[in-house]
Amino acid sequence: MSKLIWGLGSIVVLATTVIGGNLYADKGLNSYYQQNQKSNLMSLQYHNFNMGAMQGSADWVAEFTIDPCKPKDVLILNGTDAIKRSWNGYHIESQIRLKQGNEIFQGLLKKPLTAQTRIDWLGVIHSSLTTPVYEKNGADIQTRIEPMTFKLDAKSKADQLDVLKLKFQIPGMTVNDKLGHVQMRDLEFETNQGLNSVLDPGKTRLNIASIQRTDRNVQQFGSGELKDFAVLVNTGVDEHKVNFDTQIKIGEMSLHNIPSFRDFQMNMSLKALNRQKTQAFLDLLEKNSEVCGTKKELSQDLMNSFLAIVNDGFSFESQNNQIKAGEGYAKANLTGKVMPGHQSSFESLVKMAPNLVEYQANVEYDKQIMKTIMKNYLQQGGKTLSDQELEQMLNGMQQSLQAKGEGDILKIGIEYKYGEKKFLN
Repeated sequence: MSKLIWGLGSIVVLATTVIGGNLYADKGLNSYYQQNQKSNLMSLQYHNFNMGAMQGSADWVAEFTIDPCKPKDVLILNGTDAIKRSWNGYHIESQIRLKQGNEIFQGLLKKPLTAQTRIDWLGVIHSSLTTPVYEKNGADIQTRIEPMTFKLDAKSKADQLDVLKLKFQIPGMTVNDKLGHVQMRDLEFETNQGLNSVLDPGKTRLNIASIQRTDRNVQQFGSGELKDFAVLVNTGVDEHKVNFDTQIKIGEMSLHNIPSFRDFQMNMSLKALNRQKTQAFLDLLEKNSEVCGTKKELSQDLMNSFLAIVNDGFSFESQNNQIKAGEGYAKANLTGKVMPGHQSSFESLVKMAPNLVEYQANVEYDKQIMKTIMKNYLQQGGKTLSDQELEQMLNGMQQSLQAKGEGDILKIGIEYKYGEKKFLN
């Protein structure tokens, strides 16, 4: 369902943007509305175009194939554009109506939607769309999604449309079923990369203020809450190489019968991947999404493309990772590399992986976080230990892990090379 909802906003905003993308040049108005556009998953037809000195209108029909495996399950939208020319460009108000679509689209398009598009004289396009509240009340599940907002910035260049930025917001969503209640608040997604099927530098971020799950049976493990969840992905591109940097943060995480964790942060970087081979792999992924099922030859092409990236070698690191619980904390850092290889299958890659990977890891934690975790675990089993007994257990862990003690701080260093692991402390 979420894929369809996301698809609706993206489809409608993109459709109005494509339609308006050629309006910034007066000479393109008549010629553009006299031609139709068609691809494997989308077609646009225009008619009744009429433009005066300062305002005009146009009608259009957009047809989208949501699932290539269900070619008859299409979404068809009728649209009417009210076009106004002003000192800073064109302003287009699009009234969008559903002609054909499944029950998700029928629920979202009970009434016509209005999309706003502004196009300046340089061809920069700003489109936005807000959906009505979506509600579905079934016998087993009830869903409510607050009005969603989709925003898209693009620029018309030559005969193509380059999407510059895409933003998606949901103020709140609730789902009730037989097992319990899920509530999500303030989701925001924004990206300016990968929007034109080209590996460009940019970033993608996802923020969710909170996700809360309450089971009917409060003793169930699934009850809990996650606050201030954030994901940020940065892509760096030069002439030959690509870097991917990912950061995940969680402000607070609590589950039933588990200690609350806070200030969680995990970072991961993949560095110096071959740009040409990475682009080829992404092209195949996009091609795979446009065909029905997984064709054997395409699946093999994907695997060969993936192996080509790995065989070229790259480095990785994960720095400044941390988590806190109670009065304690744990930190970890990792650096390593994948050596170039000549693997011809996934099986051979897995077999040779121990000899291809090198890394060095450093872990640091204080005794308080371990005491918090161990006390909670024992309490769930109806057991208790004195502080002295807990200290003895921690000392045993320190020896078995070859950790170096500095007061209440324990440090572990590990080096993995040539298929062998050794402790550095």
